[in-house]
Amino acid sequence: MSEADVKKFVNNARKTLTDAQLLCSNANQRIVNIKKKISSWQLSISKLNFLIVGLREQGKFLYVTILKEGIGKKLIQKEWNQVVLVALVDEMKYWQNKINTKVARLDGIVNELNRTQKDDTNHPKLGDYISRENINLLNEKLKEVPVIERQIENIKFQYENMVRKVHKELIEAKLADTTRKFQSEFGIGKSLETDVAEQFSKELTDLERDLVEILNSLTQHFDKTLLLQEENAGNKEHADLFKVVEDDDQELFNITKALHEIIDDVDKTIYNLNQFLEEKIKQKTEIHTEVSEIISDFNRNLEYLVIFKDISNLIDTFKNSCTEDIQITTELCEFYDSFEKSYGNLISEAKRRKEVANKMRTILEDCEIQLQDLNAQDQKERQNFIADNGNYLPETIWPGKIDDFSSLYTFEYNVKDP
Repeated sequence: MSEADVKKFVNNARKTLTDAQLLCSNANQRIVNIKKKISSWQLSISKLNFLIVGLREQGKFLYVTILKEGIGKKLIQKEWNQVVLVALVDEMKYWQNKINTKVARLDGIVNELNRTQKDDTNHPKLGDYISRENINLLNEKLKEVPVIERQIENIKFQYENMVRKVHKELIEAKLADTTRKFQSEFGIGKSLETDVAEQFSKELTDLERDLVEILNSLTQHFDKTLLLQEENAGNKEHADLFKVVEDDDQELFNITKALHEIIDDVDKTIYNLNQFLEEKIKQKTEIHTEVSEIISDFNRNLEYLVIFKDISNLIDTFKNSCTEDIQITTELCEFYDSFEKSYGNLISEAKRRKEVANKMRTILEDCEIQLQDLNAQDQKERQNFIADNGNYLPETIWPGKIDDFSSLYTFEYNVKDP
């Protein structure tokens, strides 16, 4: 129990602990790094799974909601084929025929108020008084319908080709193959590989625990050597501690050997885990490449959808323009109806005015007859008055009046031709 022995124990314990700490620190760093790699790999698998699930949903939405329901049924079948090419065209034909009929009718009605001759050939017709600027608006639009039909047929061909590619080539082929491959390599059914990764992690955790236990053991041994160095020699406790430290010192070689064996196991496990991860990362990279290609396919389909949108906007513009022209034509038809009705009312008004004029003539003619009769009576009375009284009255008593036989009235009238 010499001081030299105690010093040797302290030095051996310190060196062994220092070397072990360095070895364990390096091993721990390697364990941390490989666990980060496992975590990163697991996260990348989760992200890849999220991408694949998202692409399946996107494919379903693209095929069912956008292509089949949105473009196929609502846009092509209903909006274009039924609304534009049938209902809208029929409505334009109806109103074009309507306005043609009304114009022809007005062209056949002679303006009775401007008739100057019996021959109606060159006589003004009601159609001469209307504007013909917009009567063929719908005919012009109907001439554009074949162009719209060709555009719709072309876009239908592109649509059918796109539906086939999205459904057969993209969803049922590429996306389905990639999904199956992912499930085969990383899916729920690959529990064995999941167990392998977890087993590797468990082994590393167990090895970490073993390293900690060795470090704790070496630390405790080092603490005992320090305590041995501090205690006074000669008492029983010192002798007992010396014996314990001495025995532990003899085990340092074996502990160091065990430490190296554990670290070798750590490195072997890390190597095997790296090999496992490299293979899985390679598989993941291959699948990710396929996913990237599928995303590119979806982006190309997005470009096609933009083309559909542009064509749809053109057809909507045509439809809106036709609707505006139908409105103009409808208003013209209503105006022509009102014009013909007002012309009929005008004929009635002209007849009424003519009747009033005739009544005025009759009244004036009756008045003239009555005035003439009254004037004849007046002339007779004047003559009788002169015969009875003229010889006795000087002219100056009523200058220019006594023997004036001019009529007391003047009557001039004119009734305008209405």
